[in-house]
Amino acid sequence: MSDANNGDFKEAVCVEVQRVFDSCSDKDCIEDLEVTFSDPADAAVIENANFVKAKCAEVINAAFAIDPVPFNKGFYTVDITYTFKIDLEAFVNSMTPPTPLSGTASFTKKVILYGSDGGAKTFNSDDLTDQQSTGCGCCYESLPKASVSVVEPIILDSGLTCKNPCGCNQPCPVSDNGQPEPFQGIKTVLVTIGMFSIVRLSRPVSILIPAYDYCVPEKECAANTDSPCELFDKISFPIEEFFPKSLDDTENGCGCQNQNG
Repeated sequence: MSDANNGDFKEAVCVEVQRVFDSCSDKDCIEDLEVTFSDPADAAVIENANFVKAKCAEVINAAFAIDPVPFNKGFYTVDITYTFKIDLEAFVNSMTPPTPLSGTASFTKKVILYGSDGGAKTFNSDDLTDQQSTGCGCCYESLPKASVSVVEPIILDSGLTCKNPCGCNQPCPVSDNGQPEPFQGIKTVLVTIGMFSIVRLSRPVSILIPAYDYCVPEKECAANTDSPCELFDKISFPIEEFFPKSLDDTENGCGCQNQNG
């Protein structure tokens, strides 16, 4: 086997990879996103609620729209529409247990990145549907590929608002005893979300790289023949699960799986 550390490569090989031509990182504070509920029963709970508390948010989808920037060859606008799943609790009053609900919210942002220019169409045998081009007839421009990486959003604020028939938002009326008053309109949930993201534009390119040898796994595959009790005996006692972590030991991050109430 060739010694990779000494630069003794075996041969030069051509590989196809996605080259990132441009990327940007962003820190978005998305204010007053309206949460929608597909289940009419959940919407009815919101109508009777006095206040709500959002527990966590999760990005469940990101849709892209890519268009060339006029008179700036190689630059593209990337419109990203995020869809969030919002988990929240609705309270009728402070004496009644909350009702857990889940809704969705969406947000669209636009960035401009350099994606180079290409006039060749690429067809893949395993994915013939992922072809993007713009223009008409014989004049077309091959679009780059957009991708986004996000961490789970952070809930910064949440609350109820009342929408009048005219479409105007205002604080929901509440009586002296803490009960919501009758209102001729629709109650909606608004959330404010903080999110970090990295957006990239890339194209497939062929590059020449040195190859040292084929990768052969050194670990052997082994089938587990132990009985359930023998397997259980090999598991260490989870002491850390029985004691709460200190602030220094707590991992950073916010997501639905990290919030334990």
